[in-house]
Amino acid sequence: MSFVFWIVSAVVIGVVSSLYHPSTELVVGGLVIGLALNFLITWSSSKLTGTKWWIARVALISIVAGLMNSTALDVLYSIFAAPAGGRFEMGIETVLGGVVLTALAYLNSLLGPQKKENPGSQNSKR
Repeated sequence: MSFVFWIVSAVVIGVVSSLYHPSTELVVGGLVIGLALNFLITWSSSKLTGTKWWIARVALISIVAGLMNSTALDVLYSIFAAPAGGRFEMGIETVLGGVVLTALAYLNSLLGPQKKENPGSQNSKR
């Protein structure tokens, strides 16, 4: 990927971000998120070019990236637009939610049915 491509991408994403967001912090955040997702899509498309239906696959990746963009922007809005006392509660809530879900997954592995290993199988575990 060329340097010119990334400059053009940054300008396009920056202009769209500045027209859409109400503050400088959100414009910069939207630019960073947009460039990261643009990198994901261009990297993915480079792996798919030449395969059957590659453009449909890239479009699917782009749709998922669009959902990721919306979610990330929701987080930015919550952090930058929340009242002064509640800006970082979402981060704590996210980490605690992840810890609880990880603990439940671990509990399921302890209490759930045990997998029986097939001695004749040559599959290796990762």
